[in-house]
Amino acid sequence: MLDWILIFLLAGFLTYLFAGIMLTVFKRQIAFNDRVNMYFAEPLKKQKEDPLNEGNERGLKKVIDFYWNKGTDALNKRVSKVERKRLDTLLRDAGYPFKSAIDFRLFQIVLSIGFSVPIFLLILPASDNKMLTWVMIFTMALLGFRLPVFYLGKKKTARIKAINVSMPDFFDTVNLLLEAGMGLDLALAEVSQKIKGPLADEFIQTLEDMKLGKSRREAFYDLRKRVPSDSFQSIITSLIQADQLGIGMAKVLGNLTVRVREQRREAAREQAMKAPVKMLFPMVFFIFPSLFIVILGPLVILLVTKGLGG
Repeated sequence: MLDWILIFLLAGFLTYLFAGIMLTVFKRQIAFNDRVNMYFAEPLKKQKEDPLNEGNERGLKKVIDFYWNKGTDALNKRVSKVERKRLDTLLRDAGYPFKSAIDFRLFQIVLSIGFSVPIFLLILPASDNKMLTWVMIFTMALLGFRLPVFYLGKKKTARIKAINVSMPDFFDTVNLLLEAGMGLDLALAEVSQKIKGPLADEFIQTLEDMKLGKSRREAFYDLRKRVPSDSFQSIITSLIQADQLGIGMAKVLGNLTVRVREQRREAAREQAMKAPVKMLFPMVFFIFPSLFIVILGPLVILLVTKGLGG
């Protein structure tokens, strides 16, 4: 029996050894075949296998786009300029997660209908308390209408945080390129291409505006309006003033990055000072009751079972 086990182990070892040698010898050929299959065979296979599904998806997408465009055309006549400007401001601060204010308003209406109509169709006919059901319907409709606004607020907060985090490294790199002899516009373009994020996207948009005919001052003013961050707005204001007065940008950016790092350090200290206050409520409502149960529980049981004289 032991001989057969040794023979099987030897056969397995020789098989793995032979497979390793063959993979090493034909490594390039295997890699070449894999790349050919990836770029040519798989797309053709998918095209042959799923023509109906692809056609159905395209047809469904066309239907959705058709009715969506119908809805945007109808809302375009009813949304006032003041409301559209307010929605554009919200979308701009959040980084434009929707194409336009009309699309955002239509999404609010669709989400509100999607939240309230199922309750109206399914729960209301079988409900005994009609008034409570109608309150639930209106509540869900209002919730569906307001949820996208909350989403924009979260996106705005996350975007400002990402911009504040990336500012020191971004402007340090721009400062190094300026000290190396590169111009401000070219330095901003180079750094924006290398460092990805909302800050780089904003500067790319600013450079595009300058290519379309805006002056640097006007483009920087528009940039300051688009980014609702106090630290960033103070930096752009300093850059505008330095450009007007003819001060060297490298020196200005060096001082600004030092100031930004100091502001981030102070913000971190402020958050650390707020931590004990924020920890108070979880401790009072979750930790202290458990401690009281563990510490005073045996005493309470003893008093209940034996009384004060036990």
